[in-house]
Amino acid sequence: MLLTANVNVQNIGSRLKSLLLSWGFGETAANYIVDFSSLFIVLLIAVIVYQIVRFLINRVLKRMVDKSENKWDDHLYEQKVFTRLALMLPLLILQVSLGPTISDHPQAVNILNVILKLLEVGIFLLVGISFLNALYKIYGDYELASAKPIKGYVQIGKIVLYIIVCIVTISVLIGQSPLTLLAGLGAMSAVLMLIFKDSLLGFVAGVQLSNNKMLQIGDWITMPKYNTDGTVLDISLVTVKVRNFDNSVSCVPTYVLITDSFQNWRSMGDAGGRRLKRQLSIDIFTIRFADEALIAGLKTKGLYREVSMAEAGTITNLGLFRRYIYDFLKTSPLINQGSTLMIRHLPAGDTGLPIEIYAFYSPPDWENAENTTAAIFEHIYAVLPEFGLAVFQRPSGRSIN
Repeated sequence: MLLTANVNVQNIGSRLKSLLLSWGFGETAANYIVDFSSLFIVLLIAVIVYQIVRFLINRVLKRMVDKSENKWDDHLYEQKVFTRLALMLPLLILQVSLGPTISDHPQAVNILNVILKLLEVGIFLLVGISFLNALYKIYGDYELASAKPIKGYVQIGKIVLYIIVCIVTISVLIGQSPLTLLAGLGAMSAVLMLIFKDSLLGFVAGVQLSNNKMLQIGDWITMPKYNTDGTVLDISLVTVKVRNFDNSVSCVPTYVLITDSFQNWRSMGDAGGRRLKRQLSIDIFTIRFADEALIAGLKTKGLYREVSMAEAGTITNLGLFRRYIYDFLKTSPLINQGSTLMIRHLPAGDTGLPIEIYAFYSPPDWENAENTTAAIFEHIYAVLPEFGLAVFQRPSGRSIN
């Protein structure tokens, strides 16, 4: 088809030349006009071919993509991989037709060949970037994407593309083989290492973070050195973006997560929820043996928990209180019953006898955990006087009055 088009162009060129000579144009001027008019016709044909291919992509291929159940072709179409790839077709037509069309002008052929090669390199870069963007979108549809992000690898791929394009562009301009330029890059390796230091360190750090499962998108991390305490939003080649709990955003260098320490709270949720470890101090002077009147009052209010025969007569009001709190937490749906749950004493001091509650929440998120803690201790402080106990509190002006 292309050969037929060239023959037709040449026939038209011969007739045009004869017409120009009959009009009084010189031989040289007629040749210039005919040759470059032929080139214009080839260019017009290339544009028409491109428009046809583009029409097929936007209409026919678009319908096929919409009907397809796969998502990968949607991302390829949305990132304009096919449209940009179609740009290569008119360039190839021009490159093939260039020699036969204006063979009498070798200098113009060389200049136009260089321009076409540079355009082809530019289109190769656009197609490569679009393909990598589509690949990132396709990978993002899988659940594995949050656990093993590939944004850093995609950015490395783009850097490699830019380097290849720069080398090929320079080789086209100076008329040398790209391999010759690559051989000379050894002397520039130190400069390249300095320029891409952060990218190389980030790439190595990203590989280690991914392979060792040290960091994922959505993790809660804490880095006091960098005033970072929040959720990981994005892991790129150079930086890790974290949304802090005050809604500010911190950008931490990726390699810092390898060289410095940080705290990842993800395992807290994996292990069964956020830990509840909080204490209250009991006034030692309010601790006494549980008499029948206290037990009867607790039974009336539904706060009494049965004790063994061995403990009867020796159980204290604090012991009854600990049993009640343990049963209260044991039946709470907000407490993870599969994890450790205990109510224990800590060494007594000048602030009374500390009673520590140690448990794990079922909802591991911060907001629900804090609300649960508040509800539990509000209940504890409200029920504490029913056992004849009081929380230790230093005297204040109100106490003296």
